[in-house]
Amino acid sequence: MLNYKIIYIIAFLFQVPVLLAQVEPPLIFTDNMVLQQQTDAAIWGKTSPDKTVRIVTSWNNKAYVIKSDVNGKWKVNVSTPVAGGPYEITISDGQEVKLKNVLIGEVWVCSGQSNMEMTLRGYRKGNDHENAIANANYNNIRILHINKELSTQPLDELKKTRGGWI
Repeated sequence: MLNYKIIYIIAFLFQVPVLLAQVEPPLIFTDNMVLQQQTDAAIWGKTSPDKTVRIVTSWNNKAYVIKSDVNGKWKVNVSTPVAGGPYEITISDGQEVKLKNVLIGEVWVCSGQSNMEMTLRGYRKGNDHENAIANANYNNIRILHINKELSTQPLDELKKTRGGWI
């Protein structure tokens, strides 16, 4: 009798990852994100292998349906309108992930030397930086700050961000 209980427990444990599987977009896709306007913007992620993924964009209520590959990866291009928002993107493989407060606009990718990390205040006094910071009210400007990651090979995914899009 004890052997059957052990077999049932082991069989159940092998099913847990399947039961917990859920569509998983990478860390670049979070609430408050910005997508490039007037283009076919790529959205991708992971789920269980050979699973149907449905993406619905609220700016046009269009549904995009894609099937994940044998590794569970999927990718689809969504058509974006002129700048605006906020919108929502719903991604589902049976379990739903909803990205809220999504804006459509201009996306700039900035990278480079250490001065790219300099704050508006900078390292010098003058030029009225303090007043500019105190009176800043730009609710539609968003930033995704990605943590540095050393690697000798190209990386497919981000490991960490500093809180997603803010």
